[in-house]
Amino acid sequence: MTPDEHSATFDAVLDLVTSRGITETTLRRVADHSGLDGKTLRRRYGSQYGLLMTAAKELELDRDRRLAAVGSEPRSDSAADRRAYLEAVTHALLLDPADRRRLLLRTEIVASARLVHGMEVETREMDRSTRAIVAAALTRAGVAEVELEVERLLALISGLAFALAYPHGADERTADRVVRHHIASIVH
Repeated sequence: MTPDEHSATFDAVLDLVTSRGITETTLRRVADHSGLDGKTLRRRYGSQYGLLMTAAKELELDRDRRLAAVGSEPRSDSAADRRAYLEAVTHALLLDPADRRRLLLRTEIVASARLVHGMEVETREMDRSTRAIVAAALTRAGVAEVELEVERLLALISGLAFALAYPHGADERTADRVVRHHIASIVH
């Protein structure tokens, strides 16, 4: 599959999940929406499940690119730099709040993993990976109770992703204020 075909497939998945939901994002609909051959998609992804897991991996690559731009350490040991570092990591884990389609896809994949047999393994790995990233960032920022704060920050990220994906009054500015407030409460 060429990079253009891969991009067209991922865009079709994003569009279909946004407009029809994850269960209606089938190989046939992705083929129709992207203009690609259904047989090619079936050979490449195997099933709807394979297609969704590939889309999840694409979201993880996007997250990793955003995390790489943040850097691996706070700029200094000052509280302000440690807070800025944790805020940047949190925003990278949220993906891009302006891209509602990616947030919605991530939220739908995580929710579906609890309902669709076979998706649990990959989504547990996604959770472990995110948990490790958060724990490392909190440790680097000098947070005292890392285990507790991992749980709190993961809950915050999940809640904000849901609120931004399914808007009901939350927007990027509100999310940013919530992140700043939470991180200020743990980094002194």
